[in-house]
This record gives sequence, structure tokens and C-alpha cells, in this order.
Amino acid sequence: MLSPVSFLSILYLLAVLQAPAPPQPVSPATFAGTWVGLQMVANNTSPGVQEAQTVTMTIDLVDGKLAGTLTPFFGGDDGVTFVDVEIVGEELKASGIVGKPRAAAGGEGRGAAAGWKSDTKIRFTLKADRTRMKGSADVELSGVKWMQYTYDLEKKRSRY
Repeated sequence: MLSPVSFLSILYLLAVLQAPAPPQPVSPATFAGTWVGLQMVANNTSPGVQEAQTVTMTIDLVDGKLAGTLTPFFGGDDGVTFVDVEIVGEELKASGIVGKPRAAAGGEGRGAAAGWKSDTKIRFTLKADRTRMKGSADVELSGVKWMQYTYDLEKKRSRY
């Protein structure tokens, strides 16, 4: 007959052996490429675009790091540039800014007013398989959540 301590030890061991393994991080190459599809407003607070809009997201793998852009954004020609990208489990998490990063001090545009673009922050959460990528982007203006977009993209095929 088993002692209560032995019985509990066996139960614990069985629980540990049956626990699912944590998901392995996805390779950055999974997200690299040109993705085309739809950007849709998830709530109705957008000042411009209310209907689905065709967008292109380009993600490059450079020296083991991901960098990307999304065009168009906000219904205009301005795009989004990814400024911080990481993979968490199976998801790509990226912070973005409207337009391109401002030039460093002493460069062009010095002294220009920051405007709404510099106060707008975008946080993407994307999940991809080989040919499809879905996700969302939360948009904040001056630190306040403003709107959310959803994405349904397909990897652009290269010509043969």
C-alpha cells in the first residue's frame, strides 16, 4: 500500500508529464515578406476610413532583426514604420509610428512642430502561418486608446 506522500508524489509527476509544453517561438522568417490584404476598422471612431481598405505590409529580416512598413494608413498616403519588433510565442508584436522616424537632432525638419503624427502610437499584434497573417493594431493618440484596426493579409506571391 502507498503512503499518502508517495501517492501525492505520483499524482504530481503525472500532472507534470501531461502538462502541455509551452509554445516555441516562431522563426522571424515566418513573418518576413510582402503581405497584401485588408485593413478594417474594428470600431467606428475612425475620422476617415470606415470601410475595408487594401494595404501592403512589408516585413524584412535584416541581420536577424525584423523591420517593417504598412501602407497606406489612416486612409491617406502616410504609412506606418515599425520602430520596435519582437516575437512573443507565436505572435509578432510591433510598435509603429505614422510616417517615417524623424531625423536626429541637427538633421532636416529641426524645429518643426511635432503635430499629431508624433503623438500617435500604433501597437500591432500579428499571427502568421505560411501564407496568411491576421491580427490587429491598437492606435493611441497622446497615450489614450483611440481606435483599433484588424488585418487579414496574404503573402504576396513572387512571379515565376
